[in-house]
Amino acid sequence: MTTRTIASKGMATRQKIRLAILFLMVLLFPITMNYFSVFLIIEGSSRGIMTFSFFFWTAWVILALFFGRAACGYLCPLGAFQETKDRMVPKQLNNVKYLKITKYMLAVAWVGAIIYFAITAGGYQTVNLLYSTDSGVSIDRAEGWFTWGSIVLIVLLPVFIIGRRAFCRYFCPWGVLNTVSTRLKNFFRWPSLHLESKKDNCKQCRTCLANCPVGLSAADMVKAGSMKNDECILCGTCVDNCPNKAIKYSWGRP
Repeated sequence: MTTRTIASKGMATRQKIRLAILFLMVLLFPITMNYFSVFLIIEGSSRGIMTFSFFFWTAWVILALFFGRAACGYLCPLGAFQETKDRMVPKQLNNVKYLKITKYMLAVAWVGAIIYFAITAGGYQTVNLLYSTDSGVSIDRAEGWFTWGSIVLIVLLPVFIIGRRAFCRYFCPWGVLNTVSTRLKNFFRWPSLHLESKKDNCKQCRTCLANCPVGLSAADMVKAGSMKNDECILCGTCVDNCPNKAIKYSWGRP
């Protein structure tokens, strides 16, 4: 098996760029909200219309076949709100086992709703990328801020109560889409982005746990001999903060 290690030069810079992108996603969310809207997909499907968000989430699934859950770590606006909060008011993630099934149930319900309404509408007949966003700006009326505030509140409440990126960990159905794609790429073992480890380098210092946005201990994964974890968003924080260089980004067959 041949794997090409991605250059680690400028590791600190990589995280600065990642966080800058996420912060930009927060600032632009009043403009871009509808372009990610999971509700507009359902509404559009009920009218036989493919919205921009339909294509966005389709691309989200396809990209994960090659990049795993990296989009969650670098591009997701909901994740951006959570990490912004975590940077300002840190809170260790609590492990709540009975909540883990929630996001999978929500994912089935959401995808099921899209399929159901598309079928009842007689299939898709047209494409409207600016559906419900004629001005090109998501919030162009005062009531739009109520929708914005509701979304932000729903995303941030679990983070304040349960801990870092708790919405991702327990409630995000769209992360499930990337999880499914990641499992597919791992099963078929085609070249893709993934993490690899050097077990002998790991000193179990737990720096990875202290820095991981989703509260994972990469040290335990290194010790177990596998970096595969459904909750890993491939943000590279463990790669860039490990003092012993025990983890690295790689591109190849996982």
